[in-house]
Formats: sequence, C-alpha cells, structure tokens
Amino acid sequence: MLSNSSPAARRRGRPPAGGREAILAAALELLRERGIARVTAREVAALAGVSEASVFYHYKDRAGLLRAVFEQGLQPLQELAESGGFVGHDLRDVLTRYATTLEQFLDQALPVMAAAQSDVALRDAMAEYMTEQDLGPHRGVAALGDFLAAEQGVGRLRAEIDPYATAMLFVGACYTRAAQRQMPAHVAELPGLGDVIGAFEALLAPA
Repeated sequence: MLSNSSPAARRRGRPPAGGREAILAAALELLRERGIARVTAREVAALAGVSEASVFYHYKDRAGLLRAVFEQGLQPLQELAESGGFVGHDLRDVLTRYATTLEQFLDQALPVMAAAQSDVALRDAMAEYMTEQDLGPHRGVAALGDFLAAEQGVGRLRAEIDPYATAMLFVGACYTRAAQRQMPAHVAELPGLGDVIGAFEALLAPA
C-alpha cells in the first residue's frame, strides 16, 4: 500500500518524469483488478513506467491517489457543464450526452468508491472531500431535472410527471448499467443505452 514510511516517500526533489496521467491510469487498472488493499506504490509505478518516487511525489498516500483518480473521472461531467450543458438541445440528444458522460464517470468512480469503503481512513477522507466539494448523485439529478422542468414548462414533456423524480430514475438506470460492468461475473445483458433512452422518450412524450 502507499505509505509515507517507504524510503521512496522520503526522497526529495521533483522526479525526472512526472507521469501523472500514467500513474492515475495504472492505479485505476490495479484497483479494478485487485482492490486497494493489494495495490502498492511499486506496482503502480511499474505499470505506469515511472519511478516509485514519482507516485509519492504527486500523491503522498492512498487517500491522495484515490482522490486524484476520482477527480480525473469528474472531468467529463465538468466539461459537459462548462459547455453549456443541455441548452438548445432536444430530449434525445440531451439524454444521450448525459447518459454517456455519466456512465463514463461512473466507470472510473465506482472502483474508487468501492476501494474507499474497504478502509475506515480512506472512507472518511473521501467522505470529507465529497462533502467539501458538494459531490453526489443530487448534482446530476438537479442538472437533468432542471432541463426536464424547462421542457415541461414549454409543453414538450408530459405535464403530470415530476421532472426531478424522472431525472433520478434516469440516473439510476445509468448507475445500474455502470455497476454491472464492475461485477466480477457477467450474468446477463441489461437493456442497451439506446433502449433506455427510447423508453424515457416514450414515457415523457406529451399525451
């Protein structure tokens, strides 16, 4: 595991090659394969093609490394928000962009959250970080719900639906699809993303 007691952690100065992206990719791959308890700085460094000192230089401990992997996963969602989000797009386009981006995030975030739950200190560190940043499903539900409410207000969606409850159902569908990809054994196929989107379009269409 990453630990400040390692000799590599006590080395001073900037590593000759940072390799931040390579380190994060290697950490995520190992997390998916082994879980946090069996991930060591040496293995992360070897897979990333950097020195062990580089891992400690950029991410001093396991909590720092997990947070960095999580933050990297957030980037697609942040870019979607910064691009103007859903303004000026039709329902199918919004649901497709939103679901694709959300599932991309979940594919990276779920292994991190599972790893954090395996250790009390990691769990508390991630909980503190997420609380400080106001992160959680409520953000995605609110963003999609605002769009649905606006569409409902101009008569493009059924008047009797609750836009935020509907948004929560859609987020839940994306979560279920992403969660299945994290399972150690593939049991059965879930409905495809196109089928999920089509079902929501049918449910939301004005009578």
